[in-house]
Amino acid sequence: SILHSYLNQVVRTKTSIINTIILENNTYEVLMEYVAPPVSLLIAGAGNDVQPLAKMADLLGWEVTLGDGRATHSKEKRFPNAKKVIVAKPQQLLESVVIDARTFAVLMTHNYKYDLEMLELLLKTNCSYIGVLGPKTKLERMFDDLAQQGITLTDEQLGRIYGPVGLDIGGETSEEIALSIVAEIKAV
Repeated sequence: SILHSYLNQVVRTKTSIINTIILENNTYEVLMEYVAPPVSLLIAGAGNDVQPLAKMADLLGWEVTLGDGRATHSKEKRFPNAKKVIVAKPQQLLESVVIDARTFAVLMTHNYKYDLEMLELLLKTNCSYIGVLGPKTKLERMFDDLAQQGITLTDEQLGRIYGPVGLDIGGETSEEIALSIVAEIKAV
């Protein structure tokens, strides 16, 4: 039907349309509005510096899932704005969410091996953004360790990795760093 073709156009182009249609000798003006699903933010880490990031993401209407291997940190009461908070190893955390092109991930566990394993797993997905907290030397070390495992990163994969995470706004506090991360994700 004509409505079905218009609906396909809206979904394909991700834009809203207004069209006039004629059904049974009646003319109708139809608005089909594209409403994008919410951004999904996956945070590996549950330290104190994650709390402002989870709050800011929630303010923007993003769905936040976070996980960490530390049961003392991964508690719902510490992250009331998150959709899901779990104690998990990297593979379990990844399995707890559906990852698509509207999924953004930030690695901020402060545990190098955890972050490295998350990076390796996320590179196999179509996650649009992988932010790595820490200095550039940490990210370079991660690339070296992946190369030693025989993993060669493509230009496409490298283009999805952001490190040090966040826009350079001179932030030092957890709140300022969270703002820089959210701003960078919005820019992407």
